[in-house]
Amino acid sequence: MLRRARALWNSNGRSLGAVLVILLLWELACRLPPIQSLGLPSPEATANGLIARWQILVSHGAITGYETLVGFLVALAGGLSGAVVLSLSPRLAAALWPTILFLQIMPKVAIAPLLLLWLGFGLLPKVIIAFLISFFPILANAYAGLQSVDEETNELARSMHAAGVRYFLYFTLPQALPRILSGARIAITFAVVGAVVAEFIGADKGLGYLVILSARNLDMGLMLAAIFTLTCLGVGLYGLVSLAEHYLIPWHISRRRAEMRDLSETRATAGGL
Repeated sequence: MLRRARALWNSNGRSLGAVLVILLLWELACRLPPIQSLGLPSPEATANGLIARWQILVSHGAITGYETLVGFLVALAGGLSGAVVLSLSPRLAAALWPTILFLQIMPKVAIAPLLLLWLGFGLLPKVIIAFLISFFPILANAYAGLQSVDEETNELARSMHAAGVRYFLYFTLPQALPRILSGARIAITFAVVGAVVAEFIGADKGLGYLVILSARNLDMGLMLAAIFTLTCLGVGLYGLVSLAEHYLIPWHISRRRAEMRDLSETRATAGGL
C-alpha cells in the first residue's frame, strides 16, 4: 500500500511540476510588452474569472459534457456491434470496409451545417456529430482486436471445447479489450472536439457557444475560462476511460509495465532517502 502511494505521489508530482512550469511561463509571457498589447489575462486574472463565473461555466459545461457522453456511448455501442458483425463475416467486411473508410475520410465538420438545417439548434445535431467523429476509431480498433486472436489461444479454446458465445466471451473479447479500450481513449477526445465544433457552428448553450460569444464580446477572460473548463472536461472524460481500462485489463502488459516502472521509481526514491 505504501509503495502504491509513493508511486502515485511520484506520478502526481510530475504532473504538478509541469502545471507549475506552464503557469510560470504564462505569467512571464503576460509581462512582455508584445503580449501585453494583446490583452492576454494573467493566470491570476483567469483564476479570478473562473471563480467569479463558475456557475455559468458549470451549466454550459454540463451541456457539452452531456452531448459528448451520449455521442461517445452511442459510438461505443455502434462500433462494437459493427466490429462483431464484420469479424463474423469476412466477405461483408471486405465489401463494406472501403465504404466505411470513405465515410471516415469525409470531414464531419462539413456536414454539421446540414444537420443544423435539418434538425435545428438543439442537442441532437451535436450528439450526432460527436457520434460520427468518434465512431470509426472504436470500430477500427475493435475490429482489429477481434481479429488478433493468436493460434495458441485457438488451440486452448479447442482443447476446452469452447465455441460460440463461450468462445467469444472467454477468448476473443479478452484478447480484443486492449485494442477496444485504446480506440475508446482516442474516441472520447474526438467526441469532445465534435460536440464543440457543432456548438461553434450553431448553438445557444454549451462551452463552444460560450467561446464564440466571448469572442464576439471581446471578453478574453471568459474565453480563456471556457477553454480551461473545456480542457478539464476532456481530461476528466479521458481519465474515466483510462480508469475503466485500469480495472478491465489489469493483466495487460501495458499495465504491468507501468506498475513495474512506478515500483522501480519508488524504490529509487526510497533508496535516496
